Amino acid sequence: MKDTKLMNILKTFTKDEMKEFEKFVASPYFNSGKNCTPLLKQLRKFYPAFDNKNLTYEYLYKKLYPGKQFNKQVMWNLTSAMEKMAKEFLEQAALRKDNLDKLGLLLSELGNRKLLNIYLQTLNQMEKQLEERAIDYNYFEDKGHLENYRQDYYHSIDKTLPAADSKLKASEYQIMLFLRMTVGGLNDMRALSYNHNCQFDVNIPIEMARRMDLESVVNYAKSKNFEYAFLIEIYFHALMTMLEQDKTIHFDRLRKLYEIHFNKFSMSEKRTIMHWLVNYCVHSLELDEAKYRRIIFELNQFRLKEGLAYYPEGQIPKVIYFQILSCALFINEIEWASEFIKNYTSKIQPQIRKSVRAMAYAYLNFKTKEYDKVLVNLKDVDFFDISDKIYSRHLMAISYYEINELETLLHYIDASLHFLAHNPLIFEKERVSYTNLFNSLKKIISIKENSDLDSIPVLRNAIEQMKYAGDKKWLLEKLDELEQKG
Repeated sequence: MKDTKLMNILKTFTKDEMKEFEKFVASPYFNSGKNCTPLLKQLRKFYPAFDNKNLTYEYLYKKLYPGKQFNKQVMWNLTSAMEKMAKEFLEQAALRKDNLDKLGLLLSELGNRKLLNIYLQTLNQMEKQLEERAIDYNYFEDKGHLENYRQDYYHSIDKTLPAADSKLKASEYQIMLFLRMTVGGLNDMRALSYNHNCQFDVNIPIEMARRMDLESVVNYAKSKNFEYAFLIEIYFHALMTMLEQDKTIHFDRLRKLYEIHFNKFSMSEKRTIMHWLVNYCVHSLELDEAKYRRIIFELNQFRLKEGLAYYPEGQIPKVIYFQILSCALFINEIEWASEFIKNYTSKIQPQIRKSVRAMAYAYLNFKTKEYDKVLVNLKDVDFFDISDKIYSRHLMAISYYEINELETLLHYIDASLHFLAHNPLIFEKERVSYTNLFNSLKKIISIKENSDLDSIPVLRNAIEQMKYAGDKKWLLEKLDELEQKG
């Protein structure tokens, strides 16, 4: 019973929510004739973990029906009724958080009952809330709903002309929603293709984007002083950063527009557009890595200053944390990186904070050439996911090379190649990238041990031609060092 749907829902309840749920269950309006209060009182004894060995149907039945023979069907019916109420409670909780949804439901009911005066007051209330709201993912969808409700009102009082104006606005909002969803969807698909090798054989959004003359729409909107002309321009340049990757004018203009209109967006939308900017830079690293690493660093500084790196609020995801750190180290912002570790590791999820700190200092120590400290810090890294294992193996290998532990390193490379070849959880791009790293390192060791300098140009050319190679810059530096020593 510990893993039932009901238990999984109850585990998520805060203490206050559990108290509210008790009132909810006791309410005749919601319980539909099933008295689940005695069952909930018994279940509360197991809150919050609900993992005690006594949490069984038999135990609960004995407490609820002392002296009666166990009937599993009774317990199934009772817990099923409570599960239904738990879901209804979550629905009510969601409605309390979203006042617009509540107003929309109220408007539908008021319209059905022809309570037009109250309908108009509620409509004005919804409009006021939307006027005070920043632009977010659902903004134009909600604005469209408002106009639909407005049209229903005008039709009910037989006023055609105001309804026509509302119809135009609703259509404009639909177009804005379409543009936002197209840009967001294509950015997500590009990230999936780049990071996870996802293939999209049929892609209607990208074909639609290629065939739109959105630049003309931007110019028209500006000439008519359309309220959201700036946003159409943002979506235009965001699309073009994907369609014309090599034309930096689109990225530069998108970045400028983002800064100008920054405060018009909700926090979530600010984060989203920041992702578009960073993703463009990541995809442009092959064009000019030094330039785009520096831009990513600048974007990350802005990200931290404005609190955009936090989600959920107050917490930095591990992947964002290491992206920020690795970018700073790549461009030799050593002092900044050190301060980042000191000031922001506390924002990492508590369960993984110690491990993340150890990995962060291992990266920093490698950059400051304190290779023994790298190995010490890596001992405190826990493997919470497959990326932890890969990054640890990477750091361990290049540190062994730097301290000239070549025999140990060769064994470690073989073990790492076996790990990469046989672990199904590793994405193919990462597998290829780190396999190339370890195989190239193996060849560098061979050149170093055999003083085979004639092989350096061939290996350098092979590494430079690799589409995916982990730490390509470091590999090329090691070849340069061997060549200089002669």
